[in-house]
Amino acid sequence: MKRILISIVLFGCVVSCGPNQRILQSANENSSEPAAASSNTAPVKSSFEQDLNAMRTADFKFIIVFRRKDGRPLDAVDKELISRGASQANRRLLSDEGQAVIIGSNFPFITGAFDAVTERLTIENFSKPDSGPMFSNAPAGEQGTNGRR
Repeated sequence: MKRILISIVLFGCVVSCGPNQRILQSANENSSEPAAASSNTAPVKSSFEQDLNAMRTADFKFIIVFRRKDGRPLDAVDKELISRGASQANRRLLSDEGQAVIIGSNFPFITGAFDAVTERLTIENFSKPDSGPMFSNAPAGEQGTNGRR
């Protein structure tokens, strides 16, 4: 008798624990798009202005942007030249669908560090007005807290 009672209780639990079809249909009717479609949407790409503001929010003293003079996306050679010149940079960010690199730094760059890139790339300075000179002769490790000797 005990086995029959346990079997009936288990059967009742299994049957009653299923999803309520009326609630599921109601949820589907109220949704403007199917749940599967909304979970597979691509992430929103950030714009150049959003990326630039992120650098400003990070409170970098020096913010510079590199772009190709011909307007094409940056290639591996461009990125390597930028990377060598900005080796002490705190943050590098590829932006504007690959057409710009934004660099944030709290230290001035070494004088002549970007001479190799100026033939192919433009440099835009978005640094803070009170950041001081963007270039210094001192290596990054020898600079004081304000970037000057």
